[in-house]
Amino acid sequence: MTPSVAQPGAGFVVLPASWRGVFRVGFLALLRVLVLATAGATLGTAQAQSLPGAAPPPDTTPCAAVPAGAQHLAAGAVQAWWLPEPGPLRVGQAFALQLTLCPTQARLLRVDAQMPEHRHGMNYRPSVQALGAGHWRAEGLLWHMPGRWELLLETRLGEQTQRLTQSVQLR
Repeated sequence: MTPSVAQPGAGFVVLPASWRGVFRVGFLALLRVLVLATAGATLGTAQAQSLPGAAPPPDTTPCAAVPAGAQHLAAGAVQAWWLPEPGPLRVGQAFALQLTLCPTQARLLRVDAQMPEHRHGMNYRPSVQALGAGHWRAEGLLWHMPGRWELLLETRLGEQTQRLTQSVQLR
């Protein structure tokens, strides 16, 4: 049997009685699946947020403003931007780093640099100062030789420590 149109231009098809039961059962089953899936997803979300020890919801805090011309690094959930002061970097000239971390809850634990090919680092240990809202300042850096330096930023977000590194060629 072929379906027949109830009225011309009415926009629906009348199915034979033998087909109606099949479509009704299929539609009701589909409706049940959708309702249960939606309810399960909603309950699952509510339970995950209320269970002790459950992961917190993802951080939606916007990043702090990044200075123009800053270099970008990323590792895991932490991103960082750094800008030398005074810039550009020069051999044997002391400098500071203006740093921005994202998310803003990340903490900067330390800043360091080394020359992997020469197997040594800086002769000085930089100090780190929190400026608030994801902004940091590291002072007391000095790259005393030309060549490839590897900048290291050690950060902490929650209980996770991240090491962000970037290779910098100093001439």
